[in-house]
Amino acid sequence: MSRIKGSIELDFPNEEIAKIVYESVLFEHKTVPYRRSRLDFSLNGPTIIMRFTAEDNSALRGTINSYLRWIKVALDVAEL
Repeated sequence: MSRIKGSIELDFPNEEIAKIVYESVLFEHKTVPYRRSRLDFSLNGPTIIMRFTAEDNSALRGTINSYLRWIKVALDVAEL
């Protein structure tokens, strides 16, 4: 079976904001069981890196949407 692989890098204005967002999403990353996809989630300075592998387009879309939504919520809260 073929798998879909790729990566997304999100650059933030500074390391402090990136770290706040990363640590906010890290709990979800460690606790949510994904069966048809895998995502490596890491922080490198002001950049959050997401490397993913998925069995199909639906799994890929669901995984990426979840992470982007969690990141958006973390950013919204950080701006308060």
